[in-house]
Amino acid sequence: MMRHYELYIVEEDVARQYYGQESKLFYLFLEHEKVRGSQKEILRKQIEYITKPIPSLLLQQKLKQDLTKIDGYRKKKNNHVIEIAERDSKAELVIGADALYLTAKGTYEVETLFFEILRKVEPSFFAFSIDDHRFGWLKPLKQEDFLRMNQV
Repeated sequence: MMRHYELYIVEEDVARQYYGQESKLFYLFLEHEKVRGSQKEILRKQIEYITKPIPSLLLQQKLKQDLTKIDGYRKKKNNHVIEIAERDSKAELVIGADALYLTAKGTYEVETLFFEILRKVEPSFFAFSIDDHRFGWLKPLKQEDFLRMNQV
């Protein structure tokens, strides 16, 4: 079964504010998927306000640098694919201007390879799967980070 994820970089002050309330962020993205017309435009503007653009060049460099040593990795423009034939697993990451799109099948190992690299690049990646109602931070804030950030 295919797994589909969308990943956005959330502004760090928003990430701090919604620490422990990630479901509210998820439901904003979910509503945006469902609604039509003027309501969709309002939600799109809210999402644009709380997210940052994807640092495409930096991501391209980091992915290529970390994944070229993996058999089954290939890149074509903004698409990065890892295929592990012996485990019948495949993941494809597409880099968009505002979001990343990850599709995976087979073992969770293939998408984890992408997640590990992404969490090093940006601390506030929020990932979700509309289909499975799963969501969370790629790099969860530790309680001490949260406390330190609130003191700033």
